Amino acid sequence: MNQKSKDRAESPAVLRRANIIAAFAVMGVLGGCAAPRQAPDAQGVSFPARESSYRSEGVVVSGETVRLLQPGLSKDQVRQLIGSPHFSEGLLGVREWNYILRMPGNDAALANCQLQLRFDEQNKVASTHWQSETCAVAAGKPASAMAAGTSATSGAPTLASARTEEWTEGGLVFPFGRSRLEDMRAADRARLKALVSRAARQPELVERVVVVGHADRVGPGPRKQLRSLDRANSVGEAFAAKGIAPALIEVVGRSDTEPLASCLSQQPLPDLLACLAPDRRVSVTVYMKKAD
Repeated sequence: MNQKSKDRAESPAVLRRANIIAAFAVMGVLGGCAAPRQAPDAQGVSFPARESSYRSEGVVVSGETVRLLQPGLSKDQVRQLIGSPHFSEGLLGVREWNYILRMPGNDAALANCQLQLRFDEQNKVASTHWQSETCAVAAGKPASAMAAGTSATSGAPTLASARTEEWTEGGLVFPFGRSRLEDMRAADRARLKALVSRAARQPELVERVVVVGHADRVGPGPRKQLRSLDRANSVGEAFAAKGIAPALIEVVGRSDTEPLASCLSQQPLPDLLACLAPDRRVSVTVYMKKAD
């Protein structure tokens, strides 16, 4: 057998071996592999060692985003909020995801936190666990959530206490494809300006400013997510420009996941975009300490 014939005969075997190696590589990514673990706490919750994460520096998230991490979310919904897990546990066939998150703490500084999400048989979040009490409190959970976790039977966190009042403006609408303040409807821009000025008169009483941006259903998903976040950032920057500490301003983009408008798709595009205007909105809530 000459060399060319020998190469042709060996090619199928080589390809089979390559396919097997590739399959095992994919299984490793999807199924994950064990990361070094810290000792379990009194409730048996064990967190992976931070240095074993590929995102050991953590990712910055808003408090509003963290408060959305409730039991019952699917894995896809979790990924939409905070991305894929930060350790090597894998994406499929696993019941636990771990993250390193940096989020606003009660002293306005960024808290460095580890979060563990546990999933049930339907791949829905069954419970959330925070490594420290500081992080549990910053996430709006009761202190007991540090160890015991927040389960599907737990109530949603309360954002405002008896000593906090809320100032809210919703329905601040942007034109399609726009996210700058000067693009906002004039009447809505005036309402926002009034709210910013009101908060800026008492900056020492501002506890938190939560800005949530939205997009309509037109366009690809990544662009809609980015547009909703850009709109929220533009509004958040208006508060920062008037002296509100940036660490107190939380912005989040919800893409087109919370529509208000009900519009038929079978209509001219200009008419459709006009109908969808309520979905291209930003809402703002200012949490103020009540003056003594």
